Amino acid sequence: MNRLYGMKIGILLGLLSVPSINFAHHAWASVFDMSTVTEFQGEITRLMWRNPHVRFTIKTAEGMLLDIETNSLSILRRMDVTPDLLAEGDLVSVAGNLARNGDNEMWINNILLSDGKELVTRPGIAPHWSDEHLGSGEYWLAGADGNADSSTEDLGLFRVWSTRFNGPGRYMFLDKYPFTEIAEATVSAFNPLLERPLAECAPKGMPWIMQQPYPVEFTRDQDKIFFHIEEYDLVRTIHMNRTTNENVSHSLLGYSVGRWEGEDLVVSTRSVDWPYFNATGIPQSREAAYIERFSLSNDGNELNYTITVTDPINFTEPVTLNKQWVWKPGETVEPYECTNY
Repeated sequence: MNRLYGMKIGILLGLLSVPSINFAHHAWASVFDMSTVTEFQGEITRLMWRNPHVRFTIKTAEGMLLDIETNSLSILRRMDVTPDLLAEGDLVSVAGNLARNGDNEMWINNILLSDGKELVTRPGIAPHWSDEHLGSGEYWLAGADGNADSSTEDLGLFRVWSTRFNGPGRYMFLDKYPFTEIAEATVSAFNPLLERPLAECAPKGMPWIMQQPYPVEFTRDQDKIFFHIEEYDLVRTIHMNRTTNENVSHSLLGYSVGRWEGEDLVVSTRSVDWPYFNATGIPQSREAAYIERFSLSNDGNELNYTITVTDPINFTEPVTLNKQWVWKPGETVEPYECTNY
């Protein structure tokens, strides 16, 4: 069957110009062909409105089944995109990027619904068929709300923090890494079409879980601080008032010890058992160690984050990455409830 039947291809100049996407660094760019946009029309035969990604299957007029993947429920709910917009049996058009390996799979950000309205499923993406569309990117593209007051200052670190897609440090990447020969060989051999470190519902480990875009929350109980992460419903425990990392078993998130330096929280983490530094195939050894610093902005509206990673097996020198969260009053950390398709 000719999987290219009836498709319309155009260079994706508009998409590639959107700074919030940064596909050059995203693992999906190795799985899907982000250089072209393709259109298909078909009937939805299967639909899963869940994390890690909303997915559905369409059947074209020629009988081809095409598996469609778009952004997560966690992103869509904050774009005011609701499950009632799509249903099995609907006739829709999709515009997106085909899988590089030739499978009938596609990543999409634009859907033309059966009623003729267009749905955009990623913040910062332009509509494909019309000037108007459903799906608001305002939440993800906006900065802090500027509502810091005396009560906010009293909260300090202990509240819910949000990511914005176009903010500084949205993506924790470097253009170049100080690889050892071992790491260089591993990265060169990495095949993202066969290895998908972030596929399905396998949780990320440290440090890559800190890249996740959804809200996070700091809480505390006596001598422990808890860092609640929406993605995969994970919780990091930071042990305070301890001088060293204890001799503990390796785990996905490792063992963390914290201390206060003024108003900054500084965290030392070791004993991480996760083989990837990030989603692009950079390896990580069990000897890796991390120093993190969480610093409030002067007005209390932003939380700046720095992590320095030392891994003598894979890096010839320490690697430092940055991220920033913003304060959005009323935001909550929602259940992730990841489900395989």
